[in-house]
Amino acid sequence: MSQLVVSTAPTVEPLTVADVIDHLRLDESNYEPAASAPTVALASPAAPGNVDNGDHRLKVTFVTADGETQAGAASAVVTVVDKTVNGQLSYTNIPLGGSQVTSRRLWRTKAGGDIYYLLATIANNTATTYTDNIADASLGAEAPSTNTTLDPLLGRFIRTARQMAETATRRALITQTLDLYLDAFPGWEVTLPKPKLQSVTSITYVDDNGVTQTLDTSLYLVDTTTEPARITPAFGEVWPTTRWQTNAVRIRYAAGYGATATSVPECVKDWMLFQINTMWNTRQRFTISTGRAALTQIPNDYIDGLLAGETVVDFNWGVSHETTGLIR
Repeated sequence: MSQLVVSTAPTVEPLTVADVIDHLRLDESNYEPAASAPTVALASPAAPGNVDNGDHRLKVTFVTADGETQAGAASAVVTVVDKTVNGQLSYTNIPLGGSQVTSRRLWRTKAGGDIYYLLATIANNTATTYTDNIADASLGAEAPSTNTTLDPLLGRFIRTARQMAETATRRALITQTLDLYLDAFPGWEVTLPKPKLQSVTSITYVDDNGVTQTLDTSLYLVDTTTEPARITPAFGEVWPTTRWQTNAVRIRYAAGYGATATSVPECVKDWMLFQINTMWNTRQRFTISTGRAALTQIPNDYIDGLLAGETVVDFNWGVSHETTGLIR
């Protein structure tokens, strides 16, 4: 009997970008570094303006196609004594970023404060001056505290490693919704792929008249003791007949170790980190050694052995693909 499983990607991953950065020991040489401090002063010649009376500081962030740096070094303090006389600030020596920087953002404190709020975006990587005439009340969101300029790449590696681990273990790691499609009900039990089963949401089927019906929960039993979980008719019941068509039965269920990364066994996360480390350091299919250099490889059976205790025996399931793909 044909089986088809469609899975929805989890909303969180077993590893965070911070976990991967720590494991790879990445530093500022691997991503866009934070900006240095700009120069700040009262506008000259003096002019009335909107900047509130009090002490102010400025920080800068760099924006790339991948993300944004954390707020950089703080400028010296500039004090507005009477904004009706001189209420504008002049910023010079605004730092320029590397070749990947597409824009920069300015972040200023409110009068006497120590939290930096969005003042303006400079939509280039060339201008080094800016005149500030913005009141505290018009400042925006708080400045970022982490550097995300590598996040998209590392995030993709995390997703890839998680999918590899799910394929190798035949499990769902983080809670996700799965739909098992069958052409008809089996003779007795249905085995649910990709444990650990958390709950069965519904069982629907197309009856002989072509009408989609929902099977009442009293008519079937869910065995969560066995792994993978099984579904059988309740005592004295049999599966209903279905129309002769493909995917006439759909069983929707939730599976995974849990909804958070802490639910995933450490051995699985360590295996993922091994894979991510390889993806980070090896960006090509072949590595050519020169001179006396030699390629040393950790044995695959050691790395893959990290997943051995969590791998489900083969029930002839296909390989799962998230939302955009199917398995047969």
